[in-house]
Amino acid sequence: MRTTTRGIVTMLGSLAFVAAISLSAFAQAPAPQAPAAQAPASQAPAGQAKSESAKGELKSVDTDKMTLTLASGQTFQFTKATKVTGAQGGVAGLASMSGREVTIDYETKGADRIATAITVGAEKK
Repeated sequence: MRTTTRGIVTMLGSLAFVAAISLSAFAQAPAPQAPAAQAPASQAPAGQAKSESAKGELKSVDTDKMTLTLASGQTFQFTKATKVTGAQGGVAGLASMSGREVTIDYETKGADRIATAITVGAEKK
């Protein structure tokens, strides 16, 4: 009886050892990554806005249509949430700053460019 008990204990110990090694190897294996996780960071997922920046001379501001245009011809939409730095009165204050250098942070949503932040540069001397 003693030999049978010792054999069973030895077999259970061996089985536990093999199970522990298997679990350890499984835990160290790298998890497979989904193809979307490997996409470059510069590409926004479908349906999400892509953040960009533009710089140029301010040509005009249309407060009724909520748009502004640079001398290069680029047109941007703005909202009440658009942050403006360097102009008094927010986006409406830009209307009197034609010819000034501006930097526009914007998000592309479809064909629209929505300004999130506008920074007005120093006045030309």
